[in-house]
Amino acid sequence: MSSTQTMFVDLQRLHSCGESGSLIIRLMMASNDISLANQCLSKFKEEQPPIRKHVQRGACMYFIRLQCGHLNEAMKIIQEIRDDQNLYDRVERCSRMAQDSFNKLANCLKGNSDNDRFEQYVGQIRQNTVFHYSKKLVDRALSDRSARQEARQSKITRGDHISLWRFELADDIVDSMVCRQIWKIPRNADLRQKADLNADYGSDLCQAFLNFCGEFIFRYIKEHAVI
Repeated sequence: MSSTQTMFVDLQRLHSCGESGSLIIRLMMASNDISLANQCLSKFKEEQPPIRKHVQRGACMYFIRLQCGHLNEAMKIIQEIRDDQNLYDRVERCSRMAQDSFNKLANCLKGNSDNDRFEQYVGQIRQNTVFHYSKKLVDRALSDRSARQEARQSKITRGDHISLWRFELADDIVDSMVCRQIWKIPRNADLRQKADLNADYGSDLCQAFLNFCGEFIFRYIKEHAVI
């Protein structure tokens, strides 16, 4: 059975911590956003009622993109922790799981071994498909699909409730933008298999972020600001 533990926080004490107090709040914000996107993605991966089947693929793509967007922004906080010796010392006092999760994220920072992969599979998703509707990428995807006989047909759906409306045509275009232009999956590859692997890479990093935050934040609050 699931259970929870709640701590009450003294904001005055947290404020007196200075910049690190603000960082902890930003870490909480990112953790909340990534966690919610991750939970919604899991829900839409489950079997959907027949009347909502046409929404499932686009919804999954959306929450994958949203996760990437939040994670890309949250990595700036990971960089701040890595650059602050006092905060980094706190990481080294965490459990092995939390340390491993932090190191997995830190390895994606600029100058480290996994940065190129992170930028292609996470960073570029945030820059081009999460909070922006890139005319250039849409034009390219539309031109490509309209020129291929097997990809020329798409569809749009509406229902008696707004939750049943879906412009699957837009989902097709986003799929092409992400898979072909950003992730550069070749046509001779298994598209869905490769796309799932790339999406899983981002989801694994999101899980690492949540694992790290879950311990790091509670330790900090317990030490500095719990009532």
